[in-house]
Amino acid sequence: MIGRFLAICGWLALQVRRPFRARRLSGPRRAAPVILGVLLLAAATAPVVVPLLDPQPEDVTVQAIDDEAVVEPTGWVRIRGRVVPLTESPTDRPGNYALLVDGTDTLDAIVVRANRAPKAAESTFVTGHVTEAIAIVTEELPIEATVFGTPPQIVVDRIVELDATSKPVRVIPWWLSIPPLTLAVLLLIGARAGYPLFRPSKEIDVLSVPLGPGERLPAAWGGRIGPDERDLADPGGALLVVRAGPKGNLLTAQPLPDDDGPAPPPVTIGGGWTNGRTGHVYALSETVPALHVRSELVDAIFLFARTGERDRVAALVAVERG
Repeated sequence: MIGRFLAICGWLALQVRRPFRARRLSGPRRAAPVILGVLLLAAATAPVVVPLLDPQPEDVTVQAIDDEAVVEPTGWVRIRGRVVPLTESPTDRPGNYALLVDGTDTLDAIVVRANRAPKAAESTFVTGHVTEAIAIVTEELPIEATVFGTPPQIVVDRIVELDATSKPVRVIPWWLSIPPLTLAVLLLIGARAGYPLFRPSKEIDVLSVPLGPGERLPAAWGGRIGPDERDLADPGGALLVVRAGPKGNLLTAQPLPDDDGPAPPPVTIGGGWTNGRTGHVYALSETVPALHVRSELVDAIFLFARTGERDRVAALVAVERG
């Protein structure tokens, strides 16, 4: 399951690299998924960071204004409550006035002033700036502005000059960050994992009969065999042949040409230090038995049609089990 997930990530990274397949673009080709992943991470932060840059008024209650507890330097505040229009001016300033009954404590209220006649509202948010002014409400308040007939306590030395348009409460659309963040993580994982993905395994059939002298086994390969190199995403063909040597059998790899040209010379895998690792190569839609072989002249991953074929070759090399 993990191998398939990593293969999907690697495939996504490979699609980003495809436009840079030219040899002279090998550097940008390798870095493309990482660069795109970092850009997507930056894009994922935008829905969270940009709203935080938008200034907001201080959320307060009427009691906080009366206690002079507003800390916003300009006195810009947001209050939730009931708006009750006033027919008489409670100050010596012209304008359109209303009484704002605090939504938290309905026995507290403050006078608000607007450029346009405020409309009655049962519960709403208003924003504005606290200013000093003597406000005395003498008119009889409607029953909805009282608590069972008891009028609220009105702040007498301050009013709120309402904004032309109330500043809406900040909303952080964090869910917009999920698609770019997910794609960025997949690309960065894929850039690290590569494609196709070789994952070693500890299982090997110790009873497999090694290839004998003269036996040949076809395989696909990616990596380096002598002077030849192939990308595992575009593997080449090879024949694995066992030859008799003075100190035992030697495994050799014969790369096959892609066209009708001459075949490269065979390369000896054994004869010096050699080790290998059995496992599987995971692609987008298939899983193939594989053997990663490293020696003085070879550092390649060989792909086999069957697990038994892989294990017969693995019996000829020192296989790591850790």
